[in-house]
Amino acid sequence: MLIEITGTALNQGVAHIYGVDCSEENLQRIERLRTDDYFDREIEFVFDTKNKKTFIYFSNWLHSQKVAENATTYGEAIRSTIGTITTISGKYRSWE
Repeated sequence: MLIEITGTALNQGVAHIYGVDCSEENLQRIERLRTDDYFDREIEFVFDTKNKKTFIYFSNWLHSQKVAENATTYGEAIRSTIGTITTISGKYRSWE
């Protein structure tokens, strides 16, 4: 899923990434629904890094982000992704 990252949070091994859907389908839908009071819905992705498979995906994704390559900690790397447009697996999207 293509998103623009608008915010992040890291709490006790659980990383939250907030963003706006930038996929072509969503942009076309926004264009059709354009009104003065329309706003983008923020979507959330949750990575429980205590789960081994989730940690491997999250770590690989984070290492592939060029803006995070000079970061010394995971927190710093996560925060450096704010404002970037990237692809994240929809598997980790929170539907709550």
